[in-house]
Amino acid sequence: MNLDISLIPFGHLGHVIPGLLPYLKKSEDWTHGRAKVDDILKFLINGQMYLWLVFDKDDNTIYGHVITEVKEYPQLKVLVIQYCSGEAHHMKHVEDKMYNILDQFAKDADCAGIELYGRPGWGPHVRKYGYTTEMVVFSKFFEGDAL
Repeated sequence: MNLDISLIPFGHLGHVIPGLLPYLKKSEDWTHGRAKVDDILKFLINGQMYLWLVFDKDDNTIYGHVITEVKEYPQLKVLVIQYCSGEAHHMKHVEDKMYNILDQFAKDADCAGIELYGRPGWGPHVRKYGYTTEMVVFSKFFEGDAL
């Protein structure tokens, strides 16, 4: 296995969507009803978000994704990691490269930094790349109620 991560140009989205769908479904599940696969695809197709694929360079098999967005606040902008999903224990093979690429992408886009919203288990993983806990999101969902 020869894993790599790459930004997928807009014109190539159609070629990768079939292999990406299982990972988009995982991302949808983690949104707890905030976004469906179709919503995430719309963000990619309209250029609001950027798709980074984790894939095997030998056979082009997709092993996961990271989806980012440049968010402009009134006083600064940041690169936000909006969605991330992959095969268990495969992301570790590209994590150093992924964080370096995202850092450079954010700097090239004149972002002041990077934000990541994720489950608590990401904490120990991202701290080694210089991330700190700035806030915690607490949520409560009601079964059967419309959001």
